Parts: sequence; C-alpha cells; structure tokens
Amino acid sequence: MEILFIGAGNMGGAIIRGMAASGHRIAVYTHNAEKVETLKAAFPGCTIESGEAANMEGRVVVLAVKPQVYKSVKVTGRAKAVISVMAGVTLSAIRESFAAEYVLRSMPNVAAAKGLSATAFTGDEGFKDETKAILDCFGQGIWVGSEKELNVATALAGSGPAYMMLVAEALADGAVRMGLKRPAAAQLVQGLFEGSAALLTDGHPGVIKDSVMSPGGTTAYGYAALENGKVRDGFIKAIEAAVKRAEELG
Repeated sequence: MEILFIGAGNMGGAIIRGMAASGHRIAVYTHNAEKVETLKAAFPGCTIESGEAANMEGRVVVLAVKPQVYKSVKVTGRAKAVISVMAGVTLSAIRESFAAEYVLRSMPNVAAAKGLSATAFTGDEGFKDETKAILDCFGQGIWVGSEKELNVATALAGSGPAYMMLVAEALADGAVRMGLKRPAAAQLVQGLFEGSAALLTDGHPGVIKDSVMSPGGTTAYGYAALENGKVRDGFIKAIEAAVKRAEELG
C-alpha cells in the first residue's frame, strides 16, 4: 500500500521513521520546493513530492500538519482514505476540506519513531482494519468508539510522553540530590521505565504497586510523600485539562 504523508514535522517524521521497515511505499508531500533535498536526506527511501497541491487521487493519505493550518493545505483528487493525526480536528471538519472515501482520526505519540506508539483511532469502520495495520507498523493501533474517547486518548497517550518525561526527570533529580551521580541516575531511570512497561503487560498498576510496597518500608514512605504532594491528583487534572484543550481545538 502506498501512503502519502502531508506533513513531516515532529509527529509526521516520527511516524515515517517508525514505518521505515514496514514494506509500505511512502511518499512525502511539501508545497515548498526548497525543502525537497532536506526531506530526501531526512527520509531516505521515501518519494518526495512537491508542487502547488498534493495529489490524493486513490491514495491513502496521512494528514500530519498542525491543526491550526490544515485548512490552508491545497490538495487535488479524491483519496481512498484520509487518516488524520491532528489533535482536536473533527471528522466532519476533515471531510469538509479533504475528499475521501474513508476518513479516520488517530492520535499517535512521538514513540512512533521507535515503533512503540500506542495509537488510538476512530472514524469510518470500512477502513478500520487497514488503518490498524498501518498504525501497527509503528506501535499498536487501538480502536476507540467515538471522537469523545479519542480526545481523552489524545490527552493520555498523545500528550503522555511529556508527562512521563517529567516523572523521569524528577526521579533522576531526586536521586542526584541524595548523592547518586547523574549518569547512573539516568541509566537507572531508563531501566526503571522499561521494566515497569513490561510489568504492565501482565498486571494491574495497583497490584504491581502493592507487590513492591512492604509495610513500613522505603516504598511506603516514598509513596506517602507523593500522596502528600498530591501527585495523583495532579496527573488526573492534567488529563482533564488536556481533554478540554483537545475539545477546544475541535
């Protein structure tokens, strides 16, 4: 299947890199002819197209431009499918600007570049299986039943890497404060995240937490300090704020 990317910035570029070994033929469109050579260097093996408008005729198009500028994108033809990775822009709004047999929305994250994005998606079910196959090329596609749920998924999985980096940085800073050298702290945090992710495949977070927390032990004392700092409440409110912003963008 040939896939045309309109937009190859942080998110579009991460997806393209994650799909590099997928076997799909990938084309990248830019309206700026001066960027052609730069894109060729950035995405070897991809076809770079330029011109006044992107030719969508009969193609699967991944729309990866910023939500604020999608209406200015010039296209021709009717796509087989348009898969948007824009936060907040509704299916109906996409249909108004892009002619396609099928329209879907998805929300990957920057871990796509490592082939590890958890990507929620929704839209026309007639292209559901094909879309999941594409999303699985750079992680895992997860179907959700509505655009409202996709906005929540945007707040969780789309924005989540930023929240996780906050946690990683804070944990390392705490260890350094207490006397651990920075390189060792960074390496331990990386291993901590990798190990914790693996544990989540087999159990509920609460069960895993309880298995680590022995009565009166170091974990229990540290956990109590987190509760005193309202860390749990802060994360819940972060998701709420991000969902509201996703709805505003729509």
